[in-house]
Amino acid sequence: MKLEWFIRCGSYGIYGRYGLSIVVIDERGRIVIPSKLRRKLKLKKGDMFIILEFKDDLLVLKKVDVERIVKDIAEEVIKAGLDLEELGRKVEEEANRLAKKIHD
Repeated sequence: MKLEWFIRCGSYGIYGRYGLSIVVIDERGRIVIPSKLRRKLKLKKGDMFIILEFKDDLLVLKKVDVERIVKDIAEEVIKAGLDLEELGRKVEEEANRLAKKIHD
């Protein structure tokens, strides 16, 4: 598509029909998601995203539902017959071991 096409679409109101908005990175590296899109996707302050880089000029944001991920992992651990508390202790021990190794 040519730049003229975007200009003819008016100020940044081309989102509605094409799912497209122009955004700018501010001095702190932040990008604001347009309010129409935030409402449509029910995004709120504190939502987490994974950012994927494809090629040199394409970034994709994927909303992450941390609670759902934790629940899914817990269900798989239980199905596998593992003890969640014991697994938690082992994870903590390993994290402490790695932290000590880094700081020594």
